[in-house]
Amino acid sequence: MHVKKHLSLESLVYGFRKLLAEFPESRAQAVDYPLTDIVMSGFACMFFQDPSLLQFQKRMEEEKESSNLKTLFGVERIPESTQLRDVIDTIPSEHFSAVFREFFSRLQRAKHLEQFQSYHSKYLVSIDGTQYFGSNNISCKHCLRKEQKDGTLSCSHQVLQGALMHPEIKQVIPLIAEDIRNDDGSTKQDCELRAAKRLIDRLHSEHPQLDMTILGDSLFSKQSMIEQLRRHGLSYLFGAKPGDHKVMFQYLADYDELNELRIEKDGKTYLYQWMNEVPLSGREDASSATKFLNSPIASFRLAA
Repeated sequence: MHVKKHLSLESLVYGFRKLLAEFPESRAQAVDYPLTDIVMSGFACMFFQDPSLLQFQKRMEEEKESSNLKTLFGVERIPESTQLRDVIDTIPSEHFSAVFREFFSRLQRAKHLEQFQSYHSKYLVSIDGTQYFGSNNISCKHCLRKEQKDGTLSCSHQVLQGALMHPEIKQVIPLIAEDIRNDDGSTKQDCELRAAKRLIDRLHSEHPQLDMTILGDSLFSKQSMIEQLRRHGLSYLFGAKPGDHKVMFQYLADYDELNELRIEKDGKTYLYQWMNEVPLSGREDASSATKFLNSPIASFRLAA
């Protein structure tokens, strides 16, 4: 398969290093390792799928592996694992936004994004949160804090990720990431829903021409979130759970029958059931904003 030059690994790594060179240097004293080498070493650890920085460090001590690191990623000197962590931790995550934009632009120019178009030529963008650090002993001012049942306090770092995807393509394209973290002076603990609203604003700002349908779980099917999406003219498809949406499920339970569509395919019967104009909540002001969901509430059953 022919790979366009600007999408080759060599070109992508060069573009990554070029963007890293523009990162501001926060270390005041003379440094032994350039910031570019430190970040590229961290990226290489992920690229080679090493389970830990320490194991990556030990493997890179071998001449052949060190040569690969230099050839593929241009790393001249590999920093110690502790120094690598210490420096990377000081880099604000928003500095990496330019990397997402640059790689997305390259895919766009090569027309690779067209294969990701779905219903009505829309692009499906899934958002979901994940935790990448947790400790009962180590914390910082940005940590999310949660008291456990035994009274101990757990601290964590979490992020909300948006990614372009298609049900028939196994690869996904990361678009943007939003930290779920506490900021200085904040009196309210940050959460996934609040981060999602910030992420939606950034998605629309950075990709105003991308006709997106936002996908998410039951956490996001809230009136305030839907209002945010509507302000940007974005479509959405969210899950819903009985425990999270009692009014809506009670509304559905009052109907003896739902609308149905049966499709026979490959010896199986696919049964789709839905109901239009289902109230999202029992709020008095729901009629002015999200009294009814745009899309049908559907359940899916597979019968032999």
